[in-house]
Amino acid sequence: MSALDTSPPHPQSGSPSGSRTGHPSQTRRALILVVALLLVELIALGLLFKHGIDFKCRANWPTAACKAASTSMVGIYCTLGALVLLASLRPAPFRALIDQAGQTRWPLGLNLAGAALAVLPVVFLKDGSATQALIPTLICWALGLVAMLGGLALYLAPARRWQAFLSNQWQLLLPVIATGVMAPYLANLIRPLWQLETISNATFVAVTRIVEGLGYEVLTDPAQKIIGAGEFFIDIAPQCSGIEGIALVTLFVTLYLALFRRDLRFPRALLLYPIGILTSAAFNVLRIAVLLIIGLEGSPELAVGGFHSHAGWLMFTLIALGIVALAQTVPALQKAPTQAPAQGAAPAPAAAPLPLRQDPVAAAILPFAVFMLSALLAQAFSQSPSLIYPGRVLFMAGVLLLFWPVYARLPWRADPVALGAGVIVGLAWVLIPVEPGDGAAPYGALTGLALVGWFIARGIGTVLLVPIIEELFFRSYLENRLRLGQGALWSVAAAVMTAALFAALHDRWVEAFLAGLVFSWVMRRRGNVTDAILSHAAANLVVFAVAWATGQVHII
Repeated sequence: MSALDTSPPHPQSGSPSGSRTGHPSQTRRALILVVALLLVELIALGLLFKHGIDFKCRANWPTAACKAASTSMVGIYCTLGALVLLASLRPAPFRALIDQAGQTRWPLGLNLAGAALAVLPVVFLKDGSATQALIPTLICWALGLVAMLGGLALYLAPARRWQAFLSNQWQLLLPVIATGVMAPYLANLIRPLWQLETISNATFVAVTRIVEGLGYEVLTDPAQKIIGAGEFFIDIAPQCSGIEGIALVTLFVTLYLALFRRDLRFPRALLLYPIGILTSAAFNVLRIAVLLIIGLEGSPELAVGGFHSHAGWLMFTLIALGIVALAQTVPALQKAPTQAPAQGAAPAPAAAPLPLRQDPVAAAILPFAVFMLSALLAQAFSQSPSLIYPGRVLFMAGVLLLFWPVYARLPWRADPVALGAGVIVGLAWVLIPVEPGDGAAPYGALTGLALVGWFIARGIGTVLLVPIIEELFFRSYLENRLRLGQGALWSVAAAVMTAALFAALHDRWVEAFLAGLVFSWVMRRRGNVTDAILSHAAANLVVFAVAWATGQVHII
């Protein structure tokens, strides 16, 4: 039997190949043991190094090292959660992989040896150790975690099965593992997309009402987001507002929607986003309220440790898995199964998937994803994000060139009405006064040819690339998805919702909302998304020309 063959196995008494299938109860026991060991070991390590020893990381090690160590552990939690998600939704390959689980015991010894190695730094970690213990500790942690996870993996399946499994399932596993590993980093990167102050305010008010409703008398400082009593106070800063959890749930839902899009009913499946966001925000409020009560009851160290510990990430990972599991049980979110062919009739051949370069859906979504990701990376790694706009232009141009076969088939015909509407939008944009912000030029201290090059790149991006990317995503893809029925009412509702989402990406959201409605009307007038693209380009050309001529770059 092949390592990944899911057909019923044939008995092979005494087979030297070791390909006999284990008893289902043995496999179940082995899986339960692995899950229990992993949870106990990870929780024990977290509690030990956070509360069991007298060592404060940031007071002894560089901030970057402390952050990297913490983020790596969170990445492990998220990766394991993402793999559980995949295994629950596509169980057949995983069942075939572990149907011999528990037949050899030595990998458990490797796991326990790894746990011991990960605990070893307790011997030499102490306050005041500065950086001399940094390298030995990181080596022990890295090797220990590899041995821990590797031992459990080999207990579930021998190496040859893992090799076959990975070679057959890598296309699904790669995005899942990448999402898990990058989840804590991406969660921080997408912070700029959220109104952190608003979320923090709402969290503070909710926690205050819960604690006061339970009879505790607390002092609050709404301006500083401080709440507590006696000698115990906590600060509900923006980073404690649950935004990481909201971002994590958003990433898991996005992964689910992307991997299993053929099984889901859109746009209903998009409801998972607000459900996930509201659920994670509510659980975060409860977490903070409980930890505040723990501190008020006389255990401040436990409360503060829990308040900033990995427990929150574990909780949000479980929430994300729960939301996806719930989605799998809701028929309204699932496509109806394809009706089986009549008895004796040949099944209809499956339609071959389009190559990526010729897929119109990918051509509408992927450039927008690259556009947004480039903006997040610019904000994360540069104090002057606008200064590196030319780099973003290269990314945007590259992904648009990838889908050029799709764009070349669009009806590119100039429409005077569309161009005129775009000019009106552009004039309105520049004539409505707007504050120049902090007054700093977006191009920094560039002068001479470098400044000219920056303006050229900004013009290419603003006038040529952004209109294609935004109109294909918002008007061509999203608005069509949001139109749930026939008739003018559905068209208007879809246009309004799309314009609202379009406006959310702009600082001048009122003007952007109205511009979105105009571009939607332009597209619907002749049924061509190219009309909306040209109208958007005309509007941006007017804005860019005025900005270039007057030096008011802030209006772009």
